[in-house]
Amino acid sequence: MTRDPGASEFPASCAGALILRRGLAAHREQAAAELPDVALVNLGGLKLKDLNSLDCCTSLKICIVSNNYITNIDALIHCTSLVLLDLHGNQITQLPGSTFWEGMTNLQILNLHDNSIGNKKDIEGLSSCSNLTALTLFDTPFSLGGSYRHYVVNSIWSLKALDNFVISDEEIIEGWALPPKFKAKNPRLFVDLCRKAKLESFEAAMKTVKDIISKINTILACYSPMTIIQRCIRGYLTRKQLGVMCPLCPSGSRTLFYFHCLLFFSSFLKKPQIPKSEHNDMKILQVTVDLTKLMQSETLQEVTSQLSIDQGKKAHSRPLCNTPYQSKISNTTRKKNKGQMNEVCRSKETTAEGLDEVRFRLFGLKALFHCSDPVSDLLLCRRENGKDVRRAIDQFHAASQNARKPQIRYLPVVSAEKRLIAKSYGSISLAPLQVVEKAYRERQKAENLSGKADWVARVRANRAEVRRHVEGFVEDRRTRAQQQRQTDRLELERSRLQQDTSRAESVQRARHRHACFLEEKKQQAAELASVRDFSSQHLSLSKTLLRHGSRERRCASEQEKAGLVLTGRDHAAKQKELIKGCREQR
Repeated sequence: MTRDPGASEFPASCAGALILRRGLAAHREQAAAELPDVALVNLGGLKLKDLNSLDCCTSLKICIVSNNYITNIDALIHCTSLVLLDLHGNQITQLPGSTFWEGMTNLQILNLHDNSIGNKKDIEGLSSCSNLTALTLFDTPFSLGGSYRHYVVNSIWSLKALDNFVISDEEIIEGWALPPKFKAKNPRLFVDLCRKAKLESFEAAMKTVKDIISKINTILACYSPMTIIQRCIRGYLTRKQLGVMCPLCPSGSRTLFYFHCLLFFSSFLKKPQIPKSEHNDMKILQVTVDLTKLMQSETLQEVTSQLSIDQGKKAHSRPLCNTPYQSKISNTTRKKNKGQMNEVCRSKETTAEGLDEVRFRLFGLKALFHCSDPVSDLLLCRRENGKDVRRAIDQFHAASQNARKPQIRYLPVVSAEKRLIAKSYGSISLAPLQVVEKAYRERQKAENLSGKADWVARVRANRAEVRRHVEGFVEDRRTRAQQQRQTDRLELERSRLQQDTSRAESVQRARHRHACFLEEKKQQAAELASVRDFSSQHLSLSKTLLRHGSRERRCASEQEKAGLVLTGRDHAAKQKELIKGCREQR
């Protein structure tokens, strides 16, 4: 029976010699000479109970300590270069705090499945690990909760894969309905995070880690809608910044590419054509044509002036290579293509001057010309004149209606009787009659004043009587209100005493129930702790017994096989001796 030289029958400590024997240095396939040089260590299945000597391995990047009896990993706090940490199959019940994980800036893959982790606070500490990409937590008490994936994904922001499945956008963005292929735990999102690394060399192990990370990124690039959208937007912005994309065309327009080259036709030439090598440097001009403004004469004139060949001298009018003309050219495109167009046109003119009677044609449509009709112009002019006249009349009427009218003073109306008296008795003196009339008016006024004084006195007397009645009513009402208030105060004091008594009794009962509840809770916690300890001990014992049983069965089978081999060898030897004896007898 072959045994691992580092394995033991009982839990042992992690010694430095064991680490040097099972570890590898970076860039070398042989074992490391010193602990600080160890970059890869495989301590899986050695029945270790602690990791005391690993705190000296400051260069450790890949650490595999699975299937042991480890309960505490605080010794790894100095191993800040870790990239892969495999802790599955141990007895870890509590993880270190955020201070431990803050130093693990390079840690990307962490395997914690098949442990006894059950507290949410331990998972909160993992959020300090800034580059953690893959995590396994299945077969733990914490993973039995229905929403543990939602909690882990929202606690560790850098996480991309959890329990052999890449995290879907549906788990990150709440309430987002996605197609089936983008949903959580889809078979397309599966990735093997428990892949056994090739431990022949450090480079092979790192290649396995990089393959896992690359597989995760590939799945995200194909099955993450947010990643796909971001990739498209970044590509567009990059192409736009580098200038390798065509500018966006306005609505109702199309992009036409004009090849500025000379077309020589044999029917128009008297000399041989110029070799093509002289015109290989012709460039492509991109022109944007707006079809909505195609028929406007102002647009045609503007485009013709913008695309004139010789701007320094007198313009030599020449139609564009192809019509319809462009109506809107951006400033950047115009500046960029202006020099190219001038160079092409200069090459055209130079070539044309060098040839005698050279003729060429540019394919395209003829420019549109609009002729005016005198009759229609006359009708339009008269229509405009009529509109001006009607507009002036409307303004005149509006001004006349809004003008301020002069104020008219009206004389008082004179009755016919007064007019007759004035005519008949204009020469008679009416002074005595006026005195008598004045005396009558004064007497009437005095009578009216005395009547008003009597009426005021009666009103004041009535008002005083009403005031007395009101005061008596208010006093009576105040007395009844005071009596009612005193009665209510007595009733309120009585009810308050009763309420205080009942509240004290209820508080006493609540305290008694709370004390009973706390005592029961302590008993349940103690029972649960004992059950958990018993379960972990039972699990450890069962694993040990299973391994011991399998080892004994393996030993028995090997011994049986060895016995069969020895028996076969003896039988073969006897057969040989028997055959030899028979030959000698012959």
